[in-house]
Amino acid sequence: MNLNLLEGLNAQQVAAVTDRGPALLIVAGAGSGKTKVLTHRIAHLLANKEAWPSQILAITFTNKAANEMKERVHSLLGNVADGMWIKTFHSACLQILRREASRLGHDSNFSVYDTGDTKALIKRLIRESGSDIEGLKPQTVAARISNAKNELKDADDFYSLIDSSNPKDRAIAEIFSQYQAALRKNNAFDFDDLIAETVYLFRSFPDIAAQYQRRFRHILIDEYQDTNHAQYSLIRELTKPIADLHNEPDPNTGELAGPSAITVVGDSDQSIYAFRGADMRNIAEFAKDFPGSKTILLEQNYRSTQNILSAANAVISKNFDRPEKNLWSDAGDGEKIVSFTGLDERGEAAYIVDQIQDLRKQGTAYRDMAVLYRTNALSPSLEAELKSQRVPYMVIGGLKFYERKEIKDALAYLTAIANPRNDEAVRRILNEPSRGIGEKTELKIAELARRDESSFRQALLKTDSLGLGPKLTAALNSFSQLLNDLDAMSVEAKIADV
Repeated sequence: MNLNLLEGLNAQQVAAVTDRGPALLIVAGAGSGKTKVLTHRIAHLLANKEAWPSQILAITFTNKAANEMKERVHSLLGNVADGMWIKTFHSACLQILRREASRLGHDSNFSVYDTGDTKALIKRLIRESGSDIEGLKPQTVAARISNAKNELKDADDFYSLIDSSNPKDRAIAEIFSQYQAALRKNNAFDFDDLIAETVYLFRSFPDIAAQYQRRFRHILIDEYQDTNHAQYSLIRELTKPIADLHNEPDPNTGELAGPSAITVVGDSDQSIYAFRGADMRNIAEFAKDFPGSKTILLEQNYRSTQNILSAANAVISKNFDRPEKNLWSDAGDGEKIVSFTGLDERGEAAYIVDQIQDLRKQGTAYRDMAVLYRTNALSPSLEAELKSQRVPYMVIGGLKFYERKEIKDALAYLTAIANPRNDEAVRRILNEPSRGIGEKTELKIAELARRDESSFRQALLKTDSLGLGPKLTAALNSFSQLLNDLDAMSVEAKIADV
């Protein structure tokens, strides 16, 4: 445990860690140590007994960042930090919805559809609708639905805002409505629902909102410049007593009506998620949203040399409506930036690989070099040149572990056990591995489920009435029995055994 929490921090970082006003905006330039400031601020609150771990909510944008923050706080305080809510927006909302699902008409074992699940369901809905509208692709429909949810618009709102004379828009609106009905029937939310439904929960049930407002004494938000409307609205719901200046203590318990403070860290210069609905105005209007707030600038960069920073400052200074700040470094000027313009992408690739070979001759290992490119379309020419000059390389990216078919199939089995109402999971594994059950049979079972207003799995128990023949009927009965066996096993067995 290290309780000398201010050691090694610069003056601005110390101010950001120790400020105790109700609302703090930390404008943190790239490489200025924002993660260190956030973790030391949390540790400082805990070490000085200004909050219990369970009273701290820290929101990051990725699981990796959340885990890193947890590890850093633990390295400073040890087990004292156990119980903190350091999560992404989605994981925090997931935990809240699991607890409060019944208020929204869901069971607590609801499924969460990822991007692949969403596209698969939309693809099926398009196919079943018989629509032949050009350009009506699952990814297009999914993007329109996602954008609507990030703006807290439901299917009815969406329909009211479209051009009703546009066949494509009308078709998307209809699929949106069918998609939401399918999610509810399947006892499921999609990824965007996690935040949107939590906002709806807080607005519809003030007692629940008040419960979480009282629970979290300190709320800290990372990458505030990348928050979209739904995320911003969630923050506003949790911090309403601060924003409304009605954070008075209860006369009987002395307990505040809401959090003691909100701290956000962001930098409009680093906003990269406008295509997902991120709104930089959330930073610009922080002082308006939280009267009496304070702003602290972190301008010392610990990552780059001054040549890099000067070039970055020169470029970003052209942006409109940005807070005035100037990154600087005491790491020296460093190497000069070299600009090269090739005749085409092959010329660029040849130049890059030539530079790699020169560095290799000077003693730099291949593993210590990296090539960044703007789009995946630039990769083939680079790879061709690397192969031509026999330079070993590895492309970072590609299909992620949980996106692999066999992994998604295994997860579908587990989902079908955890949430028997999840039709999409059951339909995915109906013929995985192959049982000789084709698409026509699947559609007949789906129609039976629709007619009886039952789940797909329940309809499997009635397939004798479909006249499918002994072989198919036996295969379906065998599959249904397998799911029953897995259900029974899941009661006592470990997940690995199932």
